[in-house]
Amino acid sequence: MKLKGLVLGTAVAIAALSIVATRANAQNATFTEPTVLDTLDDINTRHSGSYYGDRSAFRQTARIFGIGVPGRNAFPELELDRSGESLGEAYNELMFLQTRNTPTIRVADLANPYNSSLLMMSGSQAGSSAVGTELNFEALPRR
Repeated sequence: MKLKGLVLGTAVAIAALSIVATRANAQNATFTEPTVLDTLDDINTRHSGSYYGDRSAFRQTARIFGIGVPGRNAFPELELDRSGESLGEAYNELMFLQTRNTPTIRVADLANPYNSSLLMMSGSQAGSSAVGTELNFEALPRR
């Protein structure tokens, strides 16, 4: 009887807490700047345009005859060349920001508890090629 009352009291307390408890609201992330992927996509389509923009009659004519802004012909090969050059510059800038933006952290080598290695042991050298020639390009035997 006491156990039944305890279970019933616990169930009522859980029900009351679930009614009173407030619902969690997720925060929406709002970014004002474009992402890296959006920027790279914009760089890639800046010179040649998007696929759907290339379907117009004027664009097709411009691609065939190279009609474009002076100094920037609209031949597809030149557009791809300019897009590739722009993407290369963006890639180099991203790698610079990723690798050289902070100072290099130097740490001391960890202490090595071993005073020898398998490479220097005489037993590991038996029947093998010379050290440093791990890649063997020997011809396979004929079948």
